[in-house]
Amino acid sequence: MQMRPTSPPRRVSPEKEVPKPDYKPVKMGLEGGGCPMGTVPIRRTTKDDLIRAKLYSEMHASKINPLTDDQPGKHFAVAQTIADIDYDGVGAILSVWNLPVQAPQYTSGRVKIKNGAESLEAGWTVNPGLYGGDNRTRMYIYTNAGQAHCFNTPCGFIQSSIDIPVDMVLEPVSRYGEKPYGITLSIYQDTINLNWYLKYDDNRTVIGWWPSRIFTNLGSTATGAEWGGEVFSPSNVPSPGMGSGHRIKLDTNYDAFCAQANIVVNNTIIKPPRDLEQFADNFNFNITNKGDVGGDPGYLILYGGVSGAIGN
Repeated sequence: MQMRPTSPPRRVSPEKEVPKPDYKPVKMGLEGGGCPMGTVPIRRTTKDDLIRAKLYSEMHASKINPLTDDQPGKHFAVAQTIADIDYDGVGAILSVWNLPVQAPQYTSGRVKIKNGAESLEAGWTVNPGLYGGDNRTRMYIYTNAGQAHCFNTPCGFIQSSIDIPVDMVLEPVSRYGEKPYGITLSIYQDTINLNWYLKYDDNRTVIGWWPSRIFTNLGSTATGAEWGGEVFSPSNVPSPGMGSGHRIKLDTNYDAFCAQANIVVNNTIIKPPRDLEQFADNFNFNITNKGDVGGDPGYLILYGGVSGAIGN
């Protein structure tokens, strides 16, 4: 029964009035219609896969090779909420890119929901170390619940979609200067059973869910939401690019974006406030909150930057 949310969030206005962004959707779903009913796709895992997954989960959790005490090896360009209210969810249309990355580096674009030290992320990533040298762009989730932190499914996420695994390859991807490709992802909490659900597209296609029992802080609600990009590189190794890999041009054909960015408050999907806090920790990267620009993009956040950042 938990596979389907009991109280999906509602929009302020009817869904038919929600504008469609000027992007091309990434082809989602496994060939042949996916797995038989009653089964779900799970990536075949080897011992080496488990070792890599543990290593990269620790890196993402800021516990290895620190460049700073609190965010080792990572660079960010994000916009985040500052209002002291409870959040039931976060979502956006994310343009999807593929940049040159060498293990153990990674580059990602994502949405994030958080409460204290606990958080959930969903987005796209290029992470060859995690995937055994595979440099293709993949969807990913990251779970930070109590003492558990991991990419994709090992930390309590329950896959329910028969044809959209959380680590599936995303193809085709955006090309600089052309109409972009994107995916629509959201994370929201069911106000009845308090589980957190991962949803794809505006048809509320549920990919899976996180049981509320695995959380401490997020077991009740979230206190913040976030949109933007993240890269990782070891100490004194130049970082990969972020987003499209170029400096922002304020054009969605060139910049990585989070379009139709939204939050869920009181079980209602609304636009974020205009006064989001913007943060980029290195001059190579930037984030611009355009706010509600109307038309296709709706509430628009642009982010990205060039390779070469070095932390010390």
